[in-house]
Amino acid sequence: MFRARTTHYLFYACIVLFVSGCSGCWTNWQESYRYNKQQPFDLYALYELLEARPEGLVFVEDSLTQLTEAEVTTANYLFIGSYAYYNERSVTQLLDFVERGNTAFIAANDLPEDLAHHLFGDDCYYGFYNASERIGTINLDTVVMQFSGEDRDYMLFNIYDFEPWQRSTRYLNGGMLCDTLLDNEVLGTLDHYNINFTRLGWGEGQFYFHNNPVFFTNYYLVDSLQHEYAEAALAILGEGPVYWDEASRVPPSVARQRNRQASNNQGRNYNGGRNLLTGNEALSYIQEQPPLALAWYTLLLATLLYVVFRGKRRQRIIPVVHQRENSSKRFIDTISRLVYQKGHHIAIARQELASLRFFLQDRFSVRWKEGEPPPENLAELIGVGDKMALRALAEIRFVQSKKYLTDGELVRFYRAIEPLYKL
Repeated sequence: MFRARTTHYLFYACIVLFVSGCSGCWTNWQESYRYNKQQPFDLYALYELLEARPEGLVFVEDSLTQLTEAEVTTANYLFIGSYAYYNERSVTQLLDFVERGNTAFIAANDLPEDLAHHLFGDDCYYGFYNASERIGTINLDTVVMQFSGEDRDYMLFNIYDFEPWQRSTRYLNGGMLCDTLLDNEVLGTLDHYNINFTRLGWGEGQFYFHNNPVFFTNYYLVDSLQHEYAEAALAILGEGPVYWDEASRVPPSVARQRNRQASNNQGRNYNGGRNLLTGNEALSYIQEQPPLALAWYTLLLATLLYVVFRGKRRQRIIPVVHQRENSSKRFIDTISRLVYQKGHHIAIARQELASLRFFLQDRFSVRWKEGEPPPENLAELIGVGDKMALRALAEIRFVQSKKYLTDGELVRFYRAIEPLYKL
């Protein structure tokens, strides 16, 4: 017993040590766009590159007020993420920043309405019924990008778990650029005809809108064959510092909710196993934190081991106990048969008298003690005819006065009292 328990404990310890050693082995393939994380779809590489520029990088964390307080003559605003949330004040500050001759680069799945209707014009922007008509999607595992004026294709690969995967790749509906009076221009395309990169003039400055922020994440910037696209797209950044916007970033839970809504509206069909955590905020957060991930997988493993080793039945199967057969009548029949065979007819008759007294007392409350003659008014007490009662009383008195009975006398006695039991 001690050896078996020790073996189990050592086995559990080895499993825990194995899980602990691999706590940093899991890769989070969610598009989280965090500036300080090194998962494939975070922005650590881009943040470090921009921070190393001679002009420097300004971290915007609370609000866009820093844009209006900037003392530099030229600067750049940068936002890369799933969605950007701008309130009315933020939109005014951003428009004023660009109008003064600065540059704003926004790579997001969609532009907020309060900002987009200024840049595209009310007629073009509101000419579409919903957001899925303004921003289209196609499922691709190989994405071919082009820049206007360049005779070159940039080939990028949508990846999940280090394997090609058909991810929803977004493009801008050409009808959004219907207002020819605005200074808008197509800078890049997807598969040669879907608009992917747009310049939107505003005052003396420029807005640049890119539909697929994922191509600026760590995975693509550290890849020696795919980093050139992000490098060429970000070449539009002018001189001066870069204002890195974290204040307008939508929380991951809100971004995932919007992604799910967009998926439902557009009928996207994901591979269920790879998107298991997309709709679960708690599990997604656990996956992003190595200590929590270690605790979670250790708990799952311990539960599995308990089910395998300790969840078995640990006691003998309870035998089926059959209900005991009521043998009292059989016993009485056996005793009566033995008594009858030995000729003790008077004993049988006296036993029948005892049973009759009990029956009459229980059924009709007739008080008739042992050794006493039967009540003379038996017919009145039990409600039977005089003939039946007189016959029964006669046979009862006859049995009480005898010490021996013949077979015929016993049968006659029984037939006289038998009708009383049927009342």
